[in-house]
Amino acid sequence: MEHIMLYRPNNLLYKYIRYRFRRIQIQYNMVYDVTPEEEDAICRDLLKKRAKILIPVGILYCLIFAVSFVWLLGTSEELNPLMQWEVSVIDYVKPILNTIDFEWYAYSLDLLRVALILAPIAIINVSPYIIFSYMVDTILIRRRVNALIKEYSIDEKPFG
Repeated sequence: MEHIMLYRPNNLLYKYIRYRFRRIQIQYNMVYDVTPEEEDAICRDLLKKRAKILIPVGILYCLIFAVSFVWLLGTSEELNPLMQWEVSVIDYVKPILNTIDFEWYAYSLDLLRVALILAPIAIINVSPYIIFSYMVDTILIRRRVNALIKEYSIDEKPFG
């Protein structure tokens, strides 16, 4: 179970957490040396805590967003401009999707075109979750750095 792809040092998310951990160490003026093994264990632990928080929140966010979007679409006589734009883009993409011929050996370039057309909608709708995940990362890492500072300050021996 420890060798899951998420917790490997060459994973992009792992590198991001390690980078943020080092930046917050600098921000907090942490002068104590953390060995690479300790840093690796800390980053893996942070990734596990992050996943325990963000996966359920992400699923809940998607469900609430989808239900509210469909509900507003069905009950509102007049949609706000953002929803009007999203609906018009989705209506524009539907005929393109209906003409795509999926074969086992290749995909049409229309699929790439649809992905590029829908990308702005995805970015706009997912941005609150991305901001929330950034806040969760910051809180978790700051707590861990504060705990390390306390741990190292207790272990220090007084001069004399």
